[in-house]
Amino acid sequence: MAMQKSRARVRHLTALLIKDEFKKPEDCLKDVSAVEKVELSARLSYSADFYLQAKKARSPPWMEFLEKIVAKKLPTLKNQNVCGVFFVRLKKRIVAFTQGHGRNLLRADCFERDFGLKVVLNSVDPTQLRSVDARKVEDLTTQTRKQLSRNSPLDAFALNLNQDILRVIAGKPKSEEFAKLIVGSDSLSLSAKVEVEQLGEKSEELFAAYQSQEYKKHFPWFDHLRSVRDQAVMGELNRRLIEKIQAGPADALHLATPEVIDWSESSGLSFSTEADPMPRHDLLIEDYLKTKDETVSVADLKRDHVQVHFGAANAPVSKWSVYDSIVFEAEEKGEVFVLSGGDWFRVAKRFADEVRDRVGTIKKSTLVLPAAKSTDREDDYNFNVAKSRGFILMDKKNSYVAEGKTSIEVCDLLTKDRQFVHVKRKTRSSTLSHLFSQGVVSADAFWMDQEFRNHARNHVLKIHPTLKSLIPQERPNPAEFEVVFAVITKSNPKWPHSLPFFSQLNLSYAHDRLERMGYRVSLLRIDEV
Repeated sequence: MAMQKSRARVRHLTALLIKDEFKKPEDCLKDVSAVEKVELSARLSYSADFYLQAKKARSPPWMEFLEKIVAKKLPTLKNQNVCGVFFVRLKKRIVAFTQGHGRNLLRADCFERDFGLKVVLNSVDPTQLRSVDARKVEDLTTQTRKQLSRNSPLDAFALNLNQDILRVIAGKPKSEEFAKLIVGSDSLSLSAKVEVEQLGEKSEELFAAYQSQEYKKHFPWFDHLRSVRDQAVMGELNRRLIEKIQAGPADALHLATPEVIDWSESSGLSFSTEADPMPRHDLLIEDYLKTKDETVSVADLKRDHVQVHFGAANAPVSKWSVYDSIVFEAEEKGEVFVLSGGDWFRVAKRFADEVRDRVGTIKKSTLVLPAAKSTDREDDYNFNVAKSRGFILMDKKNSYVAEGKTSIEVCDLLTKDRQFVHVKRKTRSSTLSHLFSQGVVSADAFWMDQEFRNHARNHVLKIHPTLKSLIPQERPNPAEFEVVFAVITKSNPKWPHSLPFFSQLNLSYAHDRLERMGYRVSLLRIDEV
């Protein structure tokens, strides 16, 4: 007797694609002894396995928090956490459908990290996108979430596709039979008319969507950053990572949570290796290393976790391995590799070469500035240079931007030759990104915003009244001004290609934007001694 099919209704499912080297569902589980394998009907038309876990019921933490002040004893109320994983075996791969917090039952290294993204990019209507999460991989990892009030094409999200790495994308598929809504990251979440009897067929459909090359028609930039899958290459990169960690603090390595944290619900982060976890908001590799008694290995980094503390909860929740939280940049055989979110990415060589070529064409500034001591503060350096060279000190002299309803610096130093000099020490990639961003934003405001120019002009009047003409009241001709990016760093024969790759990428983007406005742009290295 055939299994009777129930009428399909819209279900909300979450799927992961298991990596090819994991041949059996039990190999994917963190702890087989902690779950129960549920027997399935023999009439099921496809091969599947179902594992379930039911944790001990416990009272919600907010009850303990409030019971001290209630007049009567609170009733005995407990929550029980039940989760599971339903594995569908295909001819070549396994698709895992997680139920509840079932993902926590899986090994972190058992599933493909780009599955959900690729399925969405290959299946979505490119004009019907709803939300996008993106991140800039740099020392201060910037994560953004943009959600529109109605479905729109990608350009409506105002992303910089040369700088932003797509993390999550949601939209309406081309076919409603595929799903009503799809959301992709490493996992795929879909709302579709499907019943459990049809999951075999649906899994085949999802795997086919993952293998498709359709995304190249509308999202060709997705290949600028690609996952590294060669085990030998990953082994060498991980060896370089451990060497860098053991060498001590470095610009090229830091920790950043792989996902956006809702700080309104979280009291902070900690490490699973801490005997007495104390929540903090800054995630530092140095703090993690203090919890280790001996040399760390890649296995340690993958086993140890970053924990999230939620409100008054007694126990923090392990969210990501330390390895998944590392952002590291390395060069190997002329190629750029980035570790982010637990995956190694190879920057497309052609793309990396294009960036380096653009940076190499940026004009070298004719301005000559004195060397900076390694102990000099930036504000002290700017003050001394302004005093000795007769420049106008604009550092910390913010001018109001009417459109953004905020205030920013015009520059750090303004020369008599109408050079806007932005000075920053090369301590980490994020500080340089801020330098280049500041140059673009202030130049745009100076060109377009009369109130911004008036504030800047008043600063000049206070310091050098005779030089007020440097800041015109009417809209200026950008060609009469030069934006100078001045980086304090040690001498390096590879300059400017000695800058971190993502700093070079941000610099090339800033340079292109400023030139389109009509400004002259140059780059200056200030020697650090």
